[in-house]
Amino acid sequence: MNSTRVAKRKRKKTTPLKRFFKVLLTLLLITSIAGLGYAAYIAYTIKNVAQGSYEELDRGEKSELREEKVTLKSDPVTILLMGVDDYVKNDKGRTDTLLLITLNPITKEVAILSIPRDTRAYIPEIESKDKINAAYAYGDEKGTIEAVQELLDVPVDYYIKTGVQGFKDVIDELGGITVTVPFDFKQVDLKNKYVYFKEGEMKLDGREALAFVQMRKEDPRGDFGRNERQQEAIRAIADKAISLNTLTKANRVIETIGANIKTNIQLNEFLGLRTFYDEIKNQEFKRLEIKGEDRMINSIYYYEPDKDSLQEVGDEIRRILSATELTQTIDPNNTTSNTTENDTTNN
Repeated sequence: MNSTRVAKRKRKKTTPLKRFFKVLLTLLLITSIAGLGYAAYIAYTIKNVAQGSYEELDRGEKSELREEKVTLKSDPVTILLMGVDDYVKNDKGRTDTLLLITLNPITKEVAILSIPRDTRAYIPEIESKDKINAAYAYGDEKGTIEAVQELLDVPVDYYIKTGVQGFKDVIDELGGITVTVPFDFKQVDLKNKYVYFKEGEMKLDGREALAFVQMRKEDPRGDFGRNERQQEAIRAIADKAISLNTLTKANRVIETIGANIKTNIQLNEFLGLRTFYDEIKNQEFKRLEIKGEDRMINSIYYYEPDKDSLQEVGDEIRRILSATELTQTIDPNNTTSNTTENDTTNN
C-alpha cells in the first residue's frame, strides 16, 4: 500500500466529541444511571443486546496493517464510526458519516478525524478512485475500512456502524434532543417534507434531528459545517441519555441501540472504555482535518484531498498509535494539560 499524505486538524478549545464516549458508555453501561434497584436486570439486557450487535470482520482478528492483534483495553487503537444512509429500500446505502477515532490508553491521547463523504479516494474493492462514501456500497464495512486504510495508511482496528433509521429511533426513544442551531435553514426530510430551523436553541424529534445533521448545501462550510452539527447532536444525545432514570426508558433505549448497531467491539472491551474515559474526560481532544479542494470530474463533484495534508494526518495518527510514554499530566479539575514526555517511535 502506498503511503499518502495527510493533515493535522487544528486543536479547538471546545471539543463536543469528547461526549462520544459518554454516548457509548451511557447507552451500553446504563447501569451507572439506572439505579441499584434494577441494575442487574439492565446489565442482563445490555449483555444480550451487545451479543446481538457483535459482528466480526472476515479479515480476522487484526488489520492487515498490524503485525500483531491489539485490544481496546490496553493498546493504542483506532475506531471507525460509520453512519450509513440506509433509508432507500433494496439499496445497501452509502456512508453519510465517517469518523476515525484514535485512542492511546498509555499516553491518554485522543484524536478525532472527520472524513468528508465526497473525498476522492482509491477504493480497493473496485481498484479505482471514487467518492469514499461509495466504498460501503461496494464492500460493506470491510470495504469502507479498506478504503480508509488506503487513504491514510493507518490501521483501522474496530468499527461501529449505525443507520440513519437507528439514529432517528434512538432520539425518539430519548424523547427528543435540544440543540443550538447556528443559523436559519431548511432541509428536506426522509418523507420529502421541509423541516425549518431557526437560529438558537431548538428541541428536535428524531426526524428533525436527522435533517439537522444531514444538511450541507445551505451551510457555507459544507461538509465541515455539517460535521460540527453532527457533533452537536452527539453531545445532545449524551446529555439526554445521562438523564434517564426509569427502567422502562433505559431498557427501550438499550434495545433500540442493539437493533441498529453493528460492531466488532466485544462487551468486555466496551467496559474497559469506562476507566479510560474517567481518566481523560477533562482534557482536550485533538481534532484532525483533511485539507483539500473542490473538484468537478465528468460533471461529478469531489473533495480532492491534499497529499501533504493526508501525509500529516497519517503521521499524527501513527505517532499517537506508537507513543509509549505519558505525554500529558492531567488535572481532573482543569481542562488544560501539560506536555511532559513522549516516545514517537514509529513502526
